[in-house]
Amino acid sequence: MRDRPVPTGVQRSRALAPERSALTMLVAAEPDSESQLLIRELQRLRCIVTHVWPMPDRLPGDVDVILAAYNEVLHERLPWVPGEATAALIVLLPQRGGYDVKTLRNCGPDAVLFRPWQMHHIVATVEIARSQHQYIKRLRSRISRLDENIRAMRDIERAKAILVETRKMSEEEAYAFLRTQAMERRVSVAALASAFVDSYALVN
Repeated sequence: MRDRPVPTGVQRSRALAPERSALTMLVAAEPDSESQLLIRELQRLRCIVTHVWPMPDRLPGDVDVILAAYNEVLHERLPWVPGEATAALIVLLPQRGGYDVKTLRNCGPDAVLFRPWQMHHIVATVEIARSQHQYIKRLRSRISRLDENIRAMRDIERAKAILVETRKMSEEEAYAFLRTQAMERRVSVAALASAFVDSYALVN
């Protein structure tokens, strides 16, 4: 039985297409032959592609991937605050330099693509950008949960301290009281403690 050839170039791009069928792409680049090649390749991968030019003052953020031509104010046109990207960002860089590394870093790209690009470069860059964006998104979610847990622990400890001081309970009794009240109200101990601390602050 003959071995099946490993797909390369365009064949590899088409082989990967089903994985990317639902992705929405925004291409913000001058409509030249290079950008047209980029758009055609993304469409060949079954992506939903929107092309905008001139670049708007604020890029839309309701897409999966933004591919934007580099310029000195690109970071000001991104539809999110730094560190809270809602889409993967690929910055399209000129062929012969012409960009500032600090300015590029301020954009916080997930990947970059140099002109002139080739089809297999586009596939790899999209894969890397999406992977990087999803990884950072998971990290932000984990950090957010940790922050919530820390706030909850602080509220519980503060609520216990108030009960110990005002009702002369022990710490164990104070926590048992909070837990009982939370069960009766069908809320979490953290939510009850937060409300208790807020109400105490209003009357004292």
